[in-house]
Amino acid sequence: MIVKNNNNSDIDTVLKEEYIRKDYLEKIRKYEIFRHEANNVREKDKKIIREFFKSFSHKDVQVGVGFQRAYGSIISGDHFDLFKLSDRIFLFIFADISGHGLPAYTTLIKLRSAIILAIKELEGTFRKTGMIDYPNLIKNIAVKFTDIMDISNSNDFASVNFVFVEDQDGYLKFRFYNRSMLFPIIVRRSKEQIITFNLNNQYDIWQPNKSYLLGNDIKTLVNIEAYYDTPECSFDIYQGDMIFFYSDGITEAFDSETENKQYGEERLMQKLIESSDLPPQLVINNIFDSVYEFIGKHEYQKDDMTAVLMDLPMPL
Repeated sequence: MIVKNNNNSDIDTVLKEEYIRKDYLEKIRKYEIFRHEANNVREKDKKIIREFFKSFSHKDVQVGVGFQRAYGSIISGDHFDLFKLSDRIFLFIFADISGHGLPAYTTLIKLRSAIILAIKELEGTFRKTGMIDYPNLIKNIAVKFTDIMDISNSNDFASVNFVFVEDQDGYLKFRFYNRSMLFPIIVRRSKEQIITFNLNNQYDIWQPNKSYLLGNDIKTLVNIEAYYDTPECSFDIYQGDMIFFYSDGITEAFDSETENKQYGEERLMQKLIESSDLPPQLVINNIFDSVYEFIGKHEYQKDDMTAVLMDLPMPL
């Protein structure tokens, strides 16, 4: 007759439950560390952006920054950055990477590596010639990023707006080299009126030229010369203008009731006009609050939302 020892079975169960509990707590701890580090990186990005804009001769340029990850995500593929190329020329980067989470963040790291490498090479040329070849820099970034994606066998892609900001006497010239990213919205204020320019639309003074998404799979689908060519389009910014860069997570946010109605550009532009007399950070906060009110709950946010608002206050 065999007697089953229930005590051993109970001990095994307790040990197993304790192991699972410790493993779960360790995963939570690592998650919190990762989330904290990701938040620190984003806050550092915000600080760098604001500090860099103080380098303009327009000392009263103000900046607002908004960033919210898709609900449940701790890392994002949305990205913004600012590089000083010379005393009066800056390169502003505003990007949206395909997908979410770690894959999107990994692609973002590859894009940023390509940008930094290309700018390092530009610095050497600039020291010798004193010239900055915008198209060549953008092509160099595209080549490096695409090569990195090819080596890593990645089929992800990036939409990027490369914006050269020239600090001219009395105004800022924005030169756009757009790789399938949204253009900003301009709010032009004067004492008499407010005029808006959605640069995703065509105007008499503006043609929104874009090139293809950046990615190895895209390169294989189109003519290679066309893939690496990025057209330029420019827009002059004056005192009194607000320039609102945003990702499609804002305009493509769906309402919680029907899920077939988007927040949209018209609602966004109206909110910009209504808030145009507020400091830029309050404008950003109002827009994000408006989006959350539209979708109903934070957990309904399906995509990252990122915005950068540059404000040149009206002259007194």
